[in-house]
Amino acid sequence: MPSSGIISRLRRVWPKTGPLATPLGQRVALGVIVIILAAAPLAVRVVPLGLSEGEPAPRTFRAPRSVQYVDEAATAALQQAASDAVGPVYTFDQEAQSDARRGIVEFFAAVTSARASAGADATASADVGGAASGSETRTPDAVASLVNTYASRMDTATIMAVVQLPAASVETVARNTEGLVSSILSGRIQEGDLQAARDQLAQSAGLIPLTLAERLAVISVGNAFIEPTVVIDEAATERARAEALERVSPVVVYVQEGENIVEKGDIVTARDIELVRTLGGLEQGTDAASVIAGVVLMSALIAFTGAYWAAFHEALWDRMRDLILLASLLLGMMYITRLTSLLAPEVSPYLMPVPLVGILATLLVGPRPAVLLTAMSIVAALLLGYAGSAQTVAAIVASVAAIVLTSRLRQRSDMFRVGALVMLVLGLVSFGASLASGNDLVPSAISGVYGLAGGLVTAVLMVGLLPFLESVFGVTSDITLLELGSPSHPLLRRLMTEAPGTYSHSVMTANLAETAAEAIKANPLLARAGAYFHDIGKVRRPAFFVENQAGGTNPHDATSPSLSARIITAHVREGVELAEEHGLPQEVVDIVREHHGTSVVAYFYDKASRKGGPVYEADYRYDGRRPRSREAALVMLADSAEAAVRTLDTPTPARIEALLRSIFRGKIEDHQLDDSLLTLQDIETALKVYTRMLASVYHPRIEYPEPREKKVEHAGQHREPQRA
Repeated sequence: MPSSGIISRLRRVWPKTGPLATPLGQRVALGVIVIILAAAPLAVRVVPLGLSEGEPAPRTFRAPRSVQYVDEAATAALQQAASDAVGPVYTFDQEAQSDARRGIVEFFAAVTSARASAGADATASADVGGAASGSETRTPDAVASLVNTYASRMDTATIMAVVQLPAASVETVARNTEGLVSSILSGRIQEGDLQAARDQLAQSAGLIPLTLAERLAVISVGNAFIEPTVVIDEAATERARAEALERVSPVVVYVQEGENIVEKGDIVTARDIELVRTLGGLEQGTDAASVIAGVVLMSALIAFTGAYWAAFHEALWDRMRDLILLASLLLGMMYITRLTSLLAPEVSPYLMPVPLVGILATLLVGPRPAVLLTAMSIVAALLLGYAGSAQTVAAIVASVAAIVLTSRLRQRSDMFRVGALVMLVLGLVSFGASLASGNDLVPSAISGVYGLAGGLVTAVLMVGLLPFLESVFGVTSDITLLELGSPSHPLLRRLMTEAPGTYSHSVMTANLAETAAEAIKANPLLARAGAYFHDIGKVRRPAFFVENQAGGTNPHDATSPSLSARIITAHVREGVELAEEHGLPQEVVDIVREHHGTSVVAYFYDKASRKGGPVYEADYRYDGRRPRSREAALVMLADSAEAAVRTLDTPTPARIEALLRSIFRGKIEDHQLDDSLLTLQDIETALKVYTRMLASVYHPRIEYPEPREKKVEHAGQHREPQRA
């Protein structure tokens, strides 16, 4: 039975105390579970099955849709090439000349100081000469310090040669070295121009009247102080390279729908895997930020959807079963989409049964929740990366059209007609979406064929999954309720033949309850189906119910009031048994159980009271259950109203309304409607509907006179025997 579905199993294991035992706690727990389960497919970051970089492709991967994306690797390569093409930016060093002059002056000052520290010129020369000739005479400390100070700039031989010069020569060398180097460094000298600058120094020194020793000293010391005057400007170089990077346009790859990404046997590259990721629904990159963003967006959508239903759709919010069903449809869509992207990323999105979620939600819960669930599903598909902008528009159009078509189903056979229309809609929107994506006519026509195939898959799954979901979740769809109203149903046929009066009463009760349900926005199909079967228990003993007594004896005349009451009230229990035996939906079984509530069998209670003796009201009450739904309450009121109006001799609208008000007031005062969620406004609306319909059926009849021709005929027939 439907009642033994998933909801019943959850109730057996769900905590009976604590926060999770409250309705709000249960719904919050459901929301958390849905968010956790929805995060899993969003967080998947794996290479599509069957692809490994550097290995042959096991099958051909074809683009299911057109896509345009930036090839990061190719773009980075172009940027690197542009950066490498930018040479260093040089700038003239204004301080190079002055630094060199200052260095030369300081060097010769140090030479003069070292000579003075070593003693007289002659002694110094002798000492130095001895040291230079390899004698055992020690080099003065001042000269050794000079050598150590300038060892990084010039060799020891050059320094010693300058120190050996006479004082006048040292002055001449210092003056000429400073002048020549200063002149040369006034120009732009790069690193590669140093040798040319040194050659120029040698040529210039040769033009000056100097001794050989002086000329060699000028050249050697000058070469030591010649440096590049043009240096690399690091900041300017970086700016130039940055400008070159900005001028590089991203490498945009455009893959048309149906184009082969990698063919079977080809060596798979990193670009192939990245493209399959994109087309197959796996986001580019593996950074945590994209995962967190997708999970946060989906979590917010789920939370706000629950809040919307709580605020504006209380009937849905109160039915935990329906919330679990909608959550299951959403999660099922997400997981199927992710698995498809992994196992068959080349499958065209137009081939996917996109409207299926909206169709099933419409049939099992209603069109309004189905629209919001469809929007959530499309957002999830976008976050999964399985659809582009054109495919998203196509999915919206197809889903809304499917919801509208499905909401007009009136019997199960209509599902094939709806399936055909869904196929047509999917084919058209797929063709249009492909054209909008920039494809040519032929690829767009192929997409349209895929759309037709997707519509066929949707129709097949709709027919196959509907009874399965009805059984698992204990849900009764409108199609099932419509089929229950068929006179060919075994229970109704039995009621029609064995208790025709009860059958007629049930049909009238169904008309009343259905019309009232439409007026107060309840479920008219459930009200009608419940009314058809509410008195099915009377088939066990039809003669004990007045509507089936065609002028014969009344068995209650020879039965005690208490026994009569037990027989009358037993039809509720026996009706529940018959309904369950024939597998009627739980909602209908509940109406059978609740249509009398715990009200009193007033006729036999009064009869027993008139006989005297102790009479307990509890012995004359139905042992059913007070109505817990608006539909069950409407059936209770319609049942009492129709039966009562039959007793009126002159059923005028005013008398009918007064009688119904008395009955409805009695139900309210007896607390029979306390659990039904009916408002006083709903009860007043139902009263007006019942009054209008019953007045139109049970109005006083006019006795028409017999036609004159019939009277003449009857008179002739009467006289003719006399003449005979």
